[in-house]
Amino acid sequence: MAHSPPSDFLSIIHTAGLSERLSEVMLFQSLAALRAWDDAGLNAPLIGVNFSTAELRNPKLVEKVKWELDRFDLTPDRLCIEILETVFSNETDGTIIRNISGLSELGCRIDLDDFGTGNASIAHIQKLKVDRVKIDRLFVALLDEDAQQKQLVQAILTMANQLGVDTLAEGVETVREHSTLAKIGCGHVQGFGIARPMPFAKTLEWIQERQDLTQKVS
Repeated sequence: MAHSPPSDFLSIIHTAGLSERLSEVMLFQSLAALRAWDDAGLNAPLIGVNFSTAELRNPKLVEKVKWELDRFDLTPDRLCIEILETVFSNETDGTIIRNISGLSELGCRIDLDDFGTGNASIAHIQKLKVDRVKIDRLFVALLDEDAQQKQLVQAILTMANQLGVDTLAEGVETVREHSTLAKIGCGHVQGFGIARPMPFAKTLEWIQERQDLTQKVS
């Protein structure tokens, strides 16, 4: 059975005014999954959730996130808030800035998503206390074959290192891409080369298999 990519339905959700409701459901389901992995004795340090602009405009957002974390008995450092670079670079709404700062002060991690597709400056990264930049797939694709791509990613990694910010490469699809990123010092990776989307029940087995493999290697 074929599944539609997010790009096929997110615009429809936005037009229907349901972006904030989608964020609420994603937050609940993500924290419920993290709680379930903990209860199963699995090692899942944290989980990332994308927050829409509509959600970030909610003046009670920080209180809502704290309430949800308390509901599942999870500490704020287990939740990573992923915010699009375009929100950072184009948004001057004071509520959004206060919410991002408030979530950071609460103890949540802040990820700058799709880095390289907007105009976020170093000042944005420092002011809003970004913990990690997520390098967009646009720059990751075929970097093992394209020297210019590789140099560009290396430049981003150098900048992040100088700012004391972690890094994650998005859309890693091949072993060679993964290997190249590891060699040039990228902190984390995600993408179909690691795993494809799966039902929650299958994640239990998937995480356990990776834990067992890590223990054998170590």
